[in-house]
Amino acid sequence: MAENKLAPKGYQLWLMGVCIVAAIVILALPVPASSADSEIKRLTITAISDADSLRAGKLRLRLHGIDAPELRQRCFDEAGQPYNCGQRAKDFLHSILKIGAQIDCQHLDTDRYRRLIVRCFHQGQDIAGQVVRAGWALAYRRYAKDYIPAERQAASSGQGIWQGKFTPPEKWRRQHR
Repeated sequence: MAENKLAPKGYQLWLMGVCIVAAIVILALPVPASSADSEIKRLTITAISDADSLRAGKLRLRLHGIDAPELRQRCFDEAGQPYNCGQRAKDFLHSILKIGAQIDCQHLDTDRYRRLIVRCFHQGQDIAGQVVRAGWALAYRRYAKDYIPAERQAASSGQGIWQGKFTPPEKWRRQHR
């Protein structure tokens, strides 16, 4: 008879353990993209980190759907000469977007580094689209298809990094960890 009394207590402890584990798993889940704010917000640029990352005060912004060369990344021009394509890409973004500029952004998601994934416009122009069309970033196909036509246009006309040879930024990051 003592065994019957222990079985319910053991079951209760097991059930409590399952509930605790389930609660921990639920709390550890990332915030879904649907929680992103679909409202357009006006922000002031305080820094340009590279050609796909900006700052607006304490907010760290990552432009949606594009992947630009890393600041330390080197590419090769049409003559085969190396150049710092990451810095050139950043310089291009800086040429169209000055510090202090007002931009309109829509928060789409948050990445694993807690940067806000945003679609932003400056003077009515899609900022990410401008960077890709100029050849200083790739369409980040893993996350979006939005900029594939702009990338094809840049590639066919030899714009930016397409003037010579380069390692795609995502592959370059894996090789230089």
